[in-house]
Amino acid sequence: MRVEYSVFRVTFLFDFFDFDIEVQEGTNSVAGTKMNIRLLKANYIKEFALLGQGEDPLDASKCFLDLETLKFREDSAIRQAELDAERFGVGVTPEAQSIFDALAKTLPVRWEKTVIVVMDEVRVSSPYLPESVKGGTPAANERVRKVLEFERKRLQARNVGQ
Repeated sequence: MRVEYSVFRVTFLFDFFDFDIEVQEGTNSVAGTKMNIRLLKANYIKEFALLGQGEDPLDASKCFLDLETLKFREDSAIRQAELDAERFGVGVTPEAQSIFDALAKTLPVRWEKTVIVVMDEVRVSSPYLPESVKGGTPAANERVRKVLEFERKRLQARNVGQ
């Protein structure tokens, strides 16, 4: 965009390509150089005229989008979103979700309705106490119990501090 403005009998003329209002810095896309623009109060400007539209710096004929890569990225993002959604329990308390998250840091876990399934063998049901651990080998059960005890202590300490 070509702009002309006058301030106190002085006329300024410049080509204006792009402007970021937050940082107040313009970019001349054609030359690739940056410039600082000082803005004036509107009441100092006596006259303002738009002289014409500049060339579009984005040439559509030179643009190339790799649709296969975009499709792959979309599929990856969808798979990741589905995995993330599976990590949130439906109908469980924030405390249960916190326990699940603590177990997930070190062990493979998943929700089965409101039951936490650890390593596809150990099941922890509500109220998610060490006594609620069922199934699995004795060693696996003991490991899950220790994580539960530690997380319960951490949650109690956090609640006392609030």
